[in-house]
Amino acid sequence: MKNSPAAVPVQIRPATFDDYPRIATLASRYGLNPKARNEWEHLWKGNPVYRGLAEWTIGWVVETAAGEIVGHIANIPSQLEFKGRLLLAASGGGLVVDEPYRSYAFPLFSHFCNQSIPDIFLNTSVNANGMPLHQLFHFLPVPSGAWNRASFWVIDYPNFASRMLRQKQWPRWLSYPIAAALAAKDAIRHRPTTKIRGGLQLSLRNRFDEDFDEFWRSLSNRSGSVLGVRSRETLDWHFKYALESGAAWIAAIAQDRQLLAYAVFLRQDNHEVGLNRMRLVDFQSRDGNAEHLVPLVALALQECRAHKIHMLEAIGFAAAKQRVLARIAPHQRELPCWLYFYKVNKNHPQLSEQLKDPACWDPSSFDGDGSL
Repeated sequence: MKNSPAAVPVQIRPATFDDYPRIATLASRYGLNPKARNEWEHLWKGNPVYRGLAEWTIGWVVETAAGEIVGHIANIPSQLEFKGRLLLAASGGGLVVDEPYRSYAFPLFSHFCNQSIPDIFLNTSVNANGMPLHQLFHFLPVPSGAWNRASFWVIDYPNFASRMLRQKQWPRWLSYPIAAALAAKDAIRHRPTTKIRGGLQLSLRNRFDEDFDEFWRSLSNRSGSVLGVRSRETLDWHFKYALESGAAWIAAIAQDRQLLAYAVFLRQDNHEVGLNRMRLVDFQSRDGNAEHLVPLVALALQECRAHKIHMLEAIGFAAAKQRVLARIAPHQRELPCWLYFYKVNKNHPQLSEQLKDPACWDPSSFDGDGSL
C-alpha cells in the first residue's frame, strides 16, 4: 500500500525527455494508452513551432523523493492565425495524477496556466474529470460548434451494437435486435454520395504535398476566424505517424490540379470495448462551401467498410459545417461534457473580448491536442 501524500515529499518540476518511461508507466496505469517514445518526443522535436522557440517547457511532472512520477501534464505549442496575426497557443495534453496524489492536480495545472509566453491556451479533449479544473482556472467553452455532441454513421451494425451493449453493461443478446433496428432506420435515409459535379476530382491522398501550402495561403488570406496554421510542414508534423500507420486518411476534392477542399479522418478507437472508430477531425474548403463535406464523408464511409471500421463520427465544427453534418448523419450521441475550452493570456484583454464572438471561430479537432 502506498504511503499517503503527506508522508511522501513531492516536487513539481519541468518535465524532460528523459522522464518518458515513468510518464508512460503512470499513463498506462490509468488506461491512457501512451504513445511510443519516438512519437511522444515528436510532439516537440518534430514540431515546427517548438523548434522556432527560444524557450519552451515541454510539460511538468509531480515527482516523489524516491524519483517516482505521480503526475504529469504536457505542454504542446502550436500557432493560430487571427485577422492576419499569429498567436502562440499552448495545449496541456495528457493530464494525469496518481490517485493518492490527486490534491496536486491543482498546482500541476496551475503551472500550465501561469505561463506568460502563450497568447492563448487551448485544450480540446477535456473530459468530465478535467472540466471542473478548467472552470476553476477561468477557461471558457469555445463559443462555436457542438462540442458535447457527436454525429455518427454505423458501418458494421452487429459489431457496433455488441460494443455499445458492452459499454452500457446491457445483456449481449440484445445486440441482434438493436443492430437490425439501426440498419432499418438507416435504410430509409439517403447516405451521402461520392457523386460530384463535372470537372471535379475526388480522391484519397496519402501525404500532404505542395498543394496544401498553396491551399493554406489562400485559406489564410480569406479567413477572418481563429484558425490553426495548416501549412504543409505543420500538417506533416501533426499527422506524421498516423499517416505512416494508415490511421489517418486525407480525402480531397480538386479541380484542374488545384485543391478545393479536404478532410482528415483519424482512427480513434475505443479500446475499452473494442470499438473500431474513425473520426472526422478536420475539414477545410477554399471557398467556404461546407457542401464539399458530403462527398468527402461518403468516400470515408467507403474506406471504413473496406477496413472493417465499426463507426465514423464527427465532433465540433462551426455552424455551417454542423448543419451539413446534421443533415447527412443518421445518428447523434451526447458526450459526457464539453470538450473544447480556451483561455486568453491576461495580457491580451482586447483579444479576450473579440474571441467571445462565435463568428471569430472556425474550430475543429485539429486545434489543440484533440487529434495529436
